[in-house]
Amino acid sequence: MGSSASIPTEEQVEQLQADVDLACAKAADAISKADILVLCTGAGFSADSGLAVYADVAQVRAYKDRGLQYHDICQPSYLRDEPDLFWGFWGQCYNDYRETAPHAGYEIIDRWVEERFRHSDLARSLRERMPEMADRPTIEPYQVTERPGAFYVFTSNVDAHHFDWFRAAEIRECHGNTEIYQCSKTCAGVWRAPAGFKFRVDQGTMLADSGVALSPEAGVQAVVTEKKDIAEKPCIGQVSGGGRPHTLRYMPAPSCDASAGFATNQPTCIHCGGPGRPAILMFGDSRWQDVDSQEARWVAWQRAVEEFVADTKDKVVRIVILELGAGGSVPTVRRTSEACLKNFLESGADAHLVRVNPDLPLGDDSDHFAPGGDESHRIISVMARGLGSLQKIDACVARLQEGCTVEEVAAAASQVQ
Repeated sequence: MGSSASIPTEEQVEQLQADVDLACAKAADAISKADILVLCTGAGFSADSGLAVYADVAQVRAYKDRGLQYHDICQPSYLRDEPDLFWGFWGQCYNDYRETAPHAGYEIIDRWVEERFRHSDLARSLRERMPEMADRPTIEPYQVTERPGAFYVFTSNVDAHHFDWFRAAEIRECHGNTEIYQCSKTCAGVWRAPAGFKFRVDQGTMLADSGVALSPEAGVQAVVTEKKDIAEKPCIGQVSGGGRPHTLRYMPAPSCDASAGFATNQPTCIHCGGPGRPAILMFGDSRWQDVDSQEARWVAWQRAVEEFVADTKDKVVRIVILELGAGGSVPTVRRTSEACLKNFLESGADAHLVRVNPDLPLGDDSDHFAPGGDESHRIISVMARGLGSLQKIDACVARLQEGCTVEEVAAAASQVQ
Protein backbone atom coordinates (compact mmCIF):
# COMPACT_ATOMS: atom_id res chain seq x y z
CA MET A 1 0.00 0.00 0.00
CA GLY A 2 3.01 2.28 -0.41
CA SER A 3 2.29 3.27 -4.01
CA SER A 4 2.97 6.85 -5.06
CA ALA A 5 0.14 9.06 -6.27
CA SER A 6 -1.18 8.15 -9.73
CA ILE A 7 -0.61 11.01 -12.16
CA PRO A 8 -3.36 11.19 -14.80
CA THR A 9 -2.40 11.19 -18.47
CA GLU A 10 -3.50 14.04 -20.72
CA GLU A 11 -6.35 11.89 -22.02
CA GLN A 12 -7.44 10.99 -18.50
CA VAL A 13 -7.36 14.63 -17.42
CA GLU A 14 -9.59 15.60 -20.33
CA GLN A 15 -12.10 12.89 -19.46
CA LEU A 16 -11.99 13.54 -15.71
CA GLN A 17 -12.61 17.25 -16.20
CA ALA A 18 -15.51 16.55 -18.55
CA ASP A 19 -17.05 14.11 -16.05
CA VAL A 20 -16.88 16.23 -12.85
CA ASP A 21 -20.66 16.69 -12.62
CA LEU A 22 -21.35 13.01 -13.28
CA ALA A 23 -18.69 12.01 -10.75
CA CYS A 24 -20.31 14.28 -8.14
CA ALA A 25 -23.67 12.64 -8.90
CA LYS A 26 -22.14 9.18 -8.42
CA ALA A 27 -20.54 10.34 -5.16
CA ALA A 28 -23.91 11.66 -3.97
CA ASP A 29 -25.56 8.36 -4.83
CA ALA A 30 -22.94 6.41 -2.87
CA ILE A 31 -23.22 8.72 0.16
CA SER A 32 -27.03 8.60 0.06
CA LYS A 33 -26.95 4.79 0.22
CA ALA A 34 -24.08 4.51 2.73
CA ASP A 35 -24.41 3.13 6.26
CA ILE A 36 -21.01 4.44 7.36
CA LEU A 37 -19.05 7.53 6.27
CA VAL A 38 -15.32 8.08 6.75
CA LEU A 39 -13.97 11.57 6.01
CA CYS A 40 -10.27 11.84 5.16
CA THR A 41 -8.85 15.33 4.68
CA GLY A 42 -5.53 16.84 3.68
CA ALA A 43 -4.12 20.34 3.29
CA GLY A 44 -6.14 21.01 0.15
CA PHE A 45 -9.32 20.86 2.20
CA SER A 46 -8.11 23.74 4.40
CA ALA A 47 -7.17 25.76 1.32
CA ASP A 48 -10.84 26.45 0.63
CA SER A 49 -10.96 28.24 4.00
CA GLY A 50 -8.32 30.64 2.70
CA LEU A 51 -5.43 28.93 4.48
CA ALA A 52 -2.07 28.10 2.90
CA VAL A 53 -1.17 24.66 1.54
CA TYR A 54 2.27 23.07 2.03
CA ALA A 55 3.73 24.50 -1.18
CA ASP A 56 2.77 28.09 -0.37
CA VAL A 57 2.84 28.46 3.41
CA ALA A 58 6.45 29.74 3.57
CA GLN A 59 6.29 31.96 0.48
CA VAL A 60 7.05 35.27 2.25
CA ARG A 61 10.00 37.66 1.91
CA ALA A 62 11.52 36.87 5.31
CA TYR A 63 11.92 33.20 4.38
CA LYS A 64 12.78 33.75 0.74
CA ASP A 65 15.69 36.04 1.73
CA ARG A 66 17.11 33.16 3.76
CA GLY A 67 16.33 30.50 1.19
CA LEU A 68 13.96 28.70 3.55
CA GLN A 69 11.09 26.46 2.44
CA TYR A 70 8.37 24.78 4.49
CA HIS A 71 10.39 21.56 4.82
CA ASP A 72 13.31 23.58 6.20
CA ILE A 73 11.37 25.56 8.81
CA CYS A 74 9.18 22.69 9.98
CA GLN A 75 12.04 21.13 11.94
CA PRO A 76 12.14 20.81 15.76
CA SER A 77 15.86 21.68 15.77
CA TYR A 78 15.01 25.34 15.18
CA LEU A 79 13.54 25.52 18.69
CA ARG A 80 17.06 24.99 20.00
CA ASP A 81 19.04 26.82 17.33
CA GLU A 82 16.76 29.75 16.45
CA PRO A 83 13.81 29.90 18.85
CA ASP A 84 12.60 33.28 17.54
CA LEU A 85 12.34 31.81 14.03
CA PHE A 86 10.68 28.65 15.34
CA TRP A 87 8.02 30.52 17.29
CA GLY A 88 7.57 33.09 14.54
CA PHE A 89 6.54 30.30 12.19
CA TRP A 90 4.42 28.20 14.54
CA GLY A 91 3.04 31.23 16.36
CA GLN A 92 1.84 32.78 13.11
CA CYS A 93 0.34 29.47 11.98
CA TYR A 94 -1.55 29.33 15.27
CA ASN A 95 -2.78 32.91 14.84
CA ASP A 96 -3.81 32.30 11.23
CA TYR A 97 -5.81 29.19 12.14
CA ARG A 98 -7.48 30.91 15.10
CA GLU A 99 -8.52 33.91 12.96
CA THR A 100 -9.96 31.98 10.01
CA ALA A 101 -13.27 30.10 9.99
CA PRO A 102 -13.63 26.66 8.41
CA HIS A 103 -15.34 26.91 5.03
CA ALA A 104 -18.96 25.94 4.34
CA GLY A 105 -18.01 22.39 3.36
CA TYR A 106 -17.58 21.41 7.00
CA GLU A 107 -21.17 22.40 7.71
CA ILE A 108 -22.42 20.44 4.69
CA ILE A 109 -20.70 17.27 5.88
CA ASP A 110 -21.87 17.76 9.46
CA ARG A 111 -25.46 18.05 8.21
CA TRP A 112 -25.11 14.73 6.37
CA VAL A 113 -23.65 13.17 9.49
CA GLU A 114 -26.49 14.46 11.70
CA GLU A 115 -29.12 13.21 9.27
CA ARG A 116 -27.59 9.85 8.33
CA PHE A 117 -24.65 8.63 10.38
CA ARG A 118 -24.46 9.98 13.93
CA HIS A 119 -27.84 8.80 15.26
CA SER A 120 -28.68 5.70 13.20
CA ASP A 121 -29.31 2.21 14.59
CA LEU A 122 -25.98 1.15 13.11
CA ALA A 123 -24.28 4.05 14.90
CA ARG A 124 -25.71 2.84 18.19
CA SER A 125 -24.48 -0.68 17.45
CA LEU A 126 -20.96 0.57 16.79
CA ARG A 127 -20.95 2.59 20.02
CA GLU A 128 -21.84 -0.56 21.93
CA ARG A 129 -18.84 -2.31 20.39
CA MET A 130 -16.39 0.43 21.37
CA PRO A 131 -14.22 -0.30 24.42
CA GLU A 132 -13.95 2.04 27.38
CA MET A 133 -11.09 4.53 27.06
CA ALA A 134 -9.18 5.13 30.30
CA ASP A 135 -9.14 8.67 31.69
CA ARG A 136 -5.61 10.06 31.81
CA PRO A 137 -6.03 13.71 32.86
CA THR A 138 -2.38 14.14 33.81
CA ILE A 139 -1.09 13.49 30.29
CA GLU A 140 -4.07 14.11 27.99
CA PRO A 141 -5.17 17.63 26.93
CA TYR A 142 -8.88 16.88 27.41
CA GLN A 143 -11.14 13.97 28.31
CA VAL A 144 -13.55 12.48 25.76
CA THR A 145 -16.65 10.82 27.21
CA GLU A 146 -18.62 10.20 23.99
CA ARG A 147 -18.17 7.29 21.58
CA PRO A 148 -18.14 7.51 17.79
CA GLY A 149 -21.06 6.21 15.73
CA ALA A 150 -21.15 5.58 11.98
CA PHE A 151 -18.87 8.51 11.10
CA TYR A 152 -15.18 9.26 11.59
CA VAL A 153 -12.66 11.87 10.46
CA PHE A 154 -9.02 11.15 9.68
CA THR A 155 -6.97 14.26 8.91
CA SER A 156 -3.37 15.38 8.52
CA ASN A 157 -4.36 19.03 8.97
CA VAL A 158 -3.00 20.76 12.07
CA ASP A 159 -5.44 23.69 12.18
CA ALA A 160 -7.92 21.95 14.54
CA HIS A 161 -10.78 23.24 12.37
CA HIS A 162 -12.56 19.89 12.50
CA PHE A 163 -13.39 20.56 16.16
CA ASP A 164 -15.63 23.44 15.10
CA TRP A 165 -18.08 21.02 13.43
CA PHE A 166 -17.33 17.42 14.43
CA ARG A 167 -17.25 15.73 17.81
CA ALA A 168 -13.99 14.98 19.59
CA ALA A 169 -14.81 11.26 19.62
CA GLU A 170 -15.01 11.31 15.81
CA ILE A 171 -11.65 12.96 15.06
CA ARG A 172 -8.21 11.50 14.42
CA GLU A 173 -5.41 14.01 13.72
CA CYS A 174 -2.40 11.99 12.59
CA HIS A 175 0.01 14.95 12.81
CA GLY A 176 -1.41 16.71 15.88
CA ASN A 177 -2.61 20.34 15.90
CA THR A 178 -1.46 23.82 16.89
CA GLU A 179 -3.81 23.96 19.89
CA ILE A 180 -1.92 21.23 21.76
CA TYR A 181 1.54 21.64 23.37
CA GLN A 182 4.21 19.46 24.94
CA CYS A 183 7.63 19.57 26.54
CA SER A 184 10.51 19.75 24.06
CA LYS A 185 12.56 17.39 26.20
CA THR A 186 11.36 14.39 28.23
CA CYS A 187 8.31 15.38 30.30
CA ALA A 188 5.29 13.23 29.45
CA GLY A 189 1.93 14.71 28.59
CA VAL A 190 0.29 17.27 26.31
CA TRP A 191 -1.96 20.22 27.12
CA ARG A 192 -4.26 22.79 25.51
CA ALA A 193 -3.38 26.40 24.79
CA PRO A 194 -5.52 28.97 26.66
CA ALA A 195 -8.57 30.18 24.75
CA GLY A 196 -7.48 33.82 24.60
CA PHE A 197 -3.78 33.34 23.83
CA LYS A 198 -2.27 34.96 20.75
CA PHE A 199 1.36 35.11 19.64
CA ARG A 200 3.12 38.38 18.94
CA VAL A 201 4.97 37.97 15.63
CA ASP A 202 6.94 40.60 13.70
CA GLN A 203 5.35 40.43 10.24
CA GLY A 204 8.47 41.82 8.55
CA THR A 205 11.00 39.38 9.97
CA MET A 206 8.58 36.56 10.89
CA LEU A 207 10.28 36.33 14.27
CA ALA A 208 8.62 35.97 17.67
CA ASP A 209 10.87 36.99 20.57
CA SER A 210 10.62 35.71 24.13
CA GLY A 211 8.91 38.80 25.55
CA VAL A 212 5.26 39.12 26.41
CA ALA A 213 2.61 37.69 24.13
CA LEU A 214 -0.42 39.70 23.07
CA SER A 215 -2.93 40.34 25.84
CA PRO A 216 -6.02 38.13 26.18
CA GLU A 217 -8.05 41.04 24.82
CA ALA A 218 -6.15 40.62 21.55
CA GLY A 219 -7.08 36.95 21.34
CA VAL A 220 -9.35 35.67 18.63
CA GLN A 221 -11.84 33.45 20.43
CA ALA A 222 -15.16 33.99 18.62
CA VAL A 223 -14.06 37.46 17.52
CA VAL A 224 -14.91 38.70 14.04
CA THR A 225 -11.91 40.41 12.45
CA GLU A 226 -11.61 42.16 9.13
CA LYS A 227 -11.61 39.66 6.26
CA LYS A 228 -8.51 40.21 4.17
CA ASP A 229 -8.45 40.40 0.40
CA ILE A 230 -5.61 38.06 -0.58
CA ALA A 231 -4.53 38.88 -4.12
CA GLU A 232 -2.19 35.90 -4.49
CA LYS A 233 -2.09 32.45 -2.94
CA PRO A 234 -2.44 32.45 0.87
CA CYS A 235 0.79 32.09 2.83
CA ILE A 236 1.80 32.43 6.46
CA GLY A 237 0.51 35.70 7.92
CA GLN A 238 -1.47 36.39 4.75
CA VAL A 239 -4.69 34.38 4.99
CA SER A 240 -8.31 35.37 4.59
CA GLY A 241 -9.05 35.88 8.29
CA GLY A 242 -12.56 37.12 8.98
CA GLY A 243 -13.03 35.54 12.40
CA ARG A 244 -13.97 32.10 13.62
CA PRO A 245 -17.37 32.11 15.35
CA HIS A 246 -17.40 28.43 16.41
CA THR A 247 -13.80 28.10 17.57
CA LEU A 248 -13.16 24.60 18.99
CA ARG A 249 -16.74 24.27 20.22
CA TYR A 250 -16.51 20.47 20.29
CA MET A 251 -13.02 20.21 21.80
CA PRO A 252 -13.61 19.25 25.46
CA ALA A 253 -12.51 21.51 28.29
CA PRO A 254 -8.81 21.43 29.19
CA SER A 255 -7.69 18.74 31.61
CA CYS A 256 -5.51 21.26 33.43
CA ASP A 257 -4.80 24.97 33.76
CA ALA A 258 -1.85 25.52 31.42
CA SER A 259 -1.76 29.32 31.67
CA ALA A 260 1.62 29.30 33.42
CA GLY A 261 3.15 27.77 30.32
CA PHE A 262 1.90 30.68 28.19
CA ALA A 263 3.17 33.55 30.34
CA THR A 264 5.52 34.64 27.54
CA ASN A 265 5.58 34.70 23.76
CA GLN A 266 7.53 31.44 23.70
CA PRO A 267 5.52 28.80 25.61
CA THR A 268 7.21 26.66 28.24
CA CYS A 269 6.61 23.20 29.64
CA ILE A 270 3.99 23.26 32.40
CA HIS A 271 5.91 20.53 34.25
CA CYS A 272 9.61 21.46 34.17
CA GLY A 273 9.53 25.06 32.96
CA GLY A 274 11.82 24.27 30.02
CA PRO A 275 11.00 25.08 26.39
CA GLY A 276 7.62 23.93 25.20
CA ARG A 277 6.59 23.25 21.61
CA PRO A 278 3.48 22.48 19.58
CA ALA A 279 2.54 18.81 19.76
CA ILE A 280 2.82 18.50 15.98
CA LEU A 281 4.73 15.87 14.03
CA MET A 282 7.48 17.80 12.25
CA PHE A 283 10.15 16.63 9.82
CA GLY A 284 13.02 14.81 11.53
CA ASP A 285 10.96 14.67 14.71
CA SER A 286 11.71 11.94 17.25
CA ARG A 287 10.04 13.56 20.28
CA TRP A 288 6.51 14.28 19.09
CA GLN A 289 3.89 13.25 21.63
CA ASP A 290 0.59 12.11 20.14
CA VAL A 291 -2.76 12.25 21.90
CA ASP A 292 -2.64 8.52 22.53
CA SER A 293 -6.32 8.11 23.33
CA GLN A 294 -7.22 9.69 20.00
CA GLU A 295 -5.11 7.15 18.11
CA ALA A 296 -6.44 4.27 20.23
CA ARG A 297 -10.04 5.34 19.62
CA TRP A 298 -9.51 5.50 15.83
CA VAL A 299 -7.95 2.02 15.78
CA ALA A 300 -10.71 0.61 17.98
CA TRP A 301 -13.42 2.15 15.79
CA GLN A 302 -11.97 0.62 12.62
CA ARG A 303 -11.88 -2.75 14.35
CA ALA A 304 -15.48 -2.31 15.51
CA VAL A 305 -16.58 -1.50 11.96
CA GLU A 306 -14.79 -4.49 10.46
CA GLU A 307 -16.20 -6.83 13.11
CA PHE A 308 -19.71 -5.43 12.65
CA VAL A 309 -19.48 -5.93 8.90
CA ALA A 310 -18.21 -9.50 9.29
CA ASP A 311 -20.95 -10.31 11.82
CA THR A 312 -23.78 -8.84 9.72
CA LYS A 313 -25.22 -11.69 7.66
CA ASP A 314 -28.65 -10.33 6.68
CA LYS A 315 -27.50 -7.31 4.66
CA VAL A 316 -24.46 -5.79 2.98
CA VAL A 317 -23.00 -2.85 4.90
CA ARG A 318 -22.24 0.06 2.61
CA ILE A 319 -19.27 2.31 3.45
CA VAL A 320 -18.08 5.47 1.74
CA ILE A 321 -14.65 7.00 2.33
CA LEU A 322 -14.76 10.65 1.28
CA GLU A 323 -11.24 11.98 0.73
CA LEU A 324 -10.74 15.70 0.15
CA GLY A 325 -7.59 17.65 -0.68
CA ALA A 326 -5.03 14.92 -0.01
CA GLY A 327 -2.06 15.38 -2.33
CA GLY A 328 1.08 13.39 -2.96
CA SER A 329 3.67 15.50 -1.11
CA VAL A 330 2.68 14.08 2.29
CA PRO A 331 0.80 10.89 1.29
CA THR A 332 -0.37 9.80 4.75
CA VAL A 333 -4.03 10.55 4.10
CA ARG A 334 -4.13 8.95 0.63
CA ARG A 335 -2.52 5.79 1.96
CA THR A 336 -4.88 5.68 4.93
CA SER A 337 -7.93 6.10 2.68
CA GLU A 338 -6.89 3.19 0.49
CA ALA A 339 -5.87 1.03 3.46
CA CYS A 340 -9.33 1.58 4.97
CA LEU A 341 -10.97 0.76 1.65
CA LYS A 342 -8.99 -2.47 1.34
CA ASN A 343 -9.73 -3.54 4.91
CA PHE A 344 -13.44 -2.77 4.66
CA LEU A 345 -13.72 -4.71 1.41
CA GLU A 346 -11.92 -7.69 2.93
CA SER A 347 -14.33 -7.67 5.88
CA GLY A 348 -17.23 -8.00 3.43
CA ALA A 349 -18.46 -4.41 3.06
CA ASP A 350 -19.60 -2.76 -0.15
CA ALA A 351 -17.10 0.10 0.06
CA HIS A 352 -16.12 2.98 -2.21
CA LEU A 353 -13.56 5.78 -2.05
CA VAL A 354 -14.65 9.18 -3.34
CA ARG A 355 -11.34 10.94 -4.06
CA VAL A 356 -11.76 14.69 -4.59
CA ASN A 357 -8.58 16.33 -5.85
CA PRO A 358 -7.98 18.90 -8.61
CA ASP A 359 -4.73 17.22 -9.67
CA LEU A 360 -4.54 13.63 -8.39
CA PRO A 361 -8.03 12.08 -8.17
CA LEU A 362 -7.15 8.54 -9.30
CA GLY A 363 -6.52 5.48 -7.17
CA ASP A 364 -2.88 4.81 -6.27
CA ASP A 365 -2.52 1.12 -5.41
CA SER A 366 -1.40 -0.33 -8.75
CA ASP A 367 -2.64 -3.83 -7.90
CA HIS A 368 -6.12 -2.82 -6.77
CA PHE A 369 -7.29 0.79 -7.05
CA ALA A 370 -5.23 2.53 -9.74
CA PRO A 371 -6.64 2.53 -13.30
CA GLY A 372 -6.45 -1.07 -14.53
CA GLY A 373 -6.45 -2.50 -11.00
CA ASP A 374 -8.89 -5.25 -10.07
CA GLU A 375 -10.87 -2.93 -7.77
CA SER A 376 -10.47 0.35 -9.68
CA HIS A 377 -14.26 0.63 -9.97
CA ARG A 378 -14.29 1.27 -6.22
CA ILE A 379 -12.74 4.71 -6.80
CA ILE A 380 -15.01 7.62 -7.70
CA SER A 381 -12.62 10.27 -9.01
CA VAL A 382 -13.71 13.92 -8.77
CA MET A 383 -11.12 16.17 -10.41
CA ALA A 384 -12.01 19.39 -8.62
CA ARG A 385 -11.48 21.29 -5.37
CA GLY A 386 -13.13 20.27 -2.13
CA LEU A 387 -15.66 22.99 -1.34
CA GLY A 388 -17.05 23.30 -4.85
CA SER A 389 -17.35 19.52 -5.12
CA LEU A 390 -19.15 19.28 -1.78
CA GLN A 391 -21.64 21.90 -2.89
CA LYS A 392 -22.27 19.96 -6.09
CA ILE A 393 -22.58 16.66 -4.23
CA ASP A 394 -24.95 18.26 -1.72
CA ALA A 395 -27.19 19.51 -4.54
CA CYS A 396 -27.19 16.02 -6.02
CA VAL A 397 -28.10 14.43 -2.67
CA ALA A 398 -31.15 16.69 -2.52
CA ARG A 399 -32.27 15.68 -6.02
CA LEU A 400 -31.73 11.99 -5.29
CA GLN A 401 -34.13 12.32 -2.36
CA GLU A 402 -36.72 13.51 -4.89
CA GLY A 403 -36.39 10.22 -6.79
CA CYS A 404 -34.16 11.37 -9.66
CA THR A 405 -31.63 9.08 -11.32
CA VAL A 406 -27.87 9.60 -11.12
CA GLU A 407 -27.82 10.87 -14.70
CA GLU A 408 -30.64 13.30 -13.94
CA VAL A 409 -29.00 14.69 -10.80
CA ALA A 410 -25.75 15.33 -12.68
CA ALA A 411 -27.66 18.23 -14.22
CA ALA A 412 -28.17 19.62 -10.73
CA ALA A 413 -24.42 19.52 -10.15
CA SER A 414 -23.84 21.49 -13.34
CA GLN A 415 -25.95 24.35 -11.91
CA VAL A 416 -23.60 24.79 -8.94
CA GLN A 417 -20.72 27.09 -9.78
